[in-house]
Amino acid sequence: MSLGRADDVITLVDSGGAWQVRVSCAGRAEAAALSDGEGTGTGVERYLVQFWPAGS
Repeated sequence: MSLGRADDVITLVDSGGAWQVRVSCAGRAEAAALSDGEGTGTGVERYLVQFWPAGS
């Protein structure tokens, strides 16, 4: 992903702490095939981002 900084902020807690994160993506091959033939495929890639406190 190379979207850069987003204006949306996700607040996980009101105070500091360490977090684990996992990111999964589906549709990358389809998006690559579209970009080779037609340009950018909108809505083809899907992302799942999961956060949980470290030590859990």
